[in-house]
Amino acid sequence: MLHDLAVVGAGPVGATLALAVADADLDVVVLDARAAGEVARGDRSLALSHGARLIFERLGVWGELVAREPGAATPISAIDISQAGGFGVARLTAAENELPALGYVVRYRALQAALDLALARSGATVRHGVAVTSVGGTPAYAAVEACDASNGEVQPILVRLAAVADGTGATVGGFERRRHDYGQVAVVAHVDCAAPHGGLAFERFTADGPVALLPESDRYGLVWTTTPQRAQELLALPEAAFLERISGYLAPRAVRLVRVEHRRAFPLVLEFAHATFETFDITGHR
Repeated sequence: MLHDLAVVGAGPVGATLALAVADADLDVVVLDARAAGEVARGDRSLALSHGARLIFERLGVWGELVAREPGAATPISAIDISQAGGFGVARLTAAENELPALGYVVRYRALQAALDLALARSGATVRHGVAVTSVGGTPAYAAVEACDASNGEVQPILVRLAAVADGTGATVGGFERRRHDYGQVAVVAHVDCAAPHGGLAFERFTADGPVALLPESDRYGLVWTTTPQRAQELLALPEAAFLERISGYLAPRAVRLVRVEHRRAFPLVLEFAHATFETFDITGHR
């Protein structure tokens, strides 16, 4: 059987694509390694634009997302932009642009749950517990090899188009991976402020890199870009010293910070993949 489209991965990107074509009279199959109802990774924060909200509203996802739990989507009403040692400041506001918000800080788990529910309502064919091991094809079709976790059976799925939406393609054969390391690290944390943030975000450009405070529920999400050595020093600082250091970078622009939790560091790298497809015959064999 030749499907029109196979979407590999039902995370935010793959699920959004599947929902966008749900009414297009296409034979679409979504393949996801997760068990039904499982969220594969730990919770984290995503920054979405106003345009992304419009897409999710059209797909029937946004209302479910904001109704799931308080603080699942925090609006950014204004952004204060400044440069350490520089002259002047810029402030962008949603009101001046006649928007409900400039963007939103969204919890990954809440977004994934809302997308899963929307996919289930759409009637799309979603095969959970199916890990794609390789993608290949010919000019006429693509062949997706999928392993069913329930029985270990591997079978080819033939499609007119395969859309790989599992991040960098790290779990799928048939792609060449490339990685560029920028030599910088993002220190992230949750910080509490002494007064309500009112949806105001801060972006401060420094000699080490940008520092951002993003409103998230009733606190801020911190993203502090710096060198790997400085990042380790920051993670090792006592709470009071860390807050003093970050306040020194942001003052006098930002609000007073009183508590920090969940400090972590991530290397800033660019990872991407491009297809190096093998050729399959019509039976799906190499």
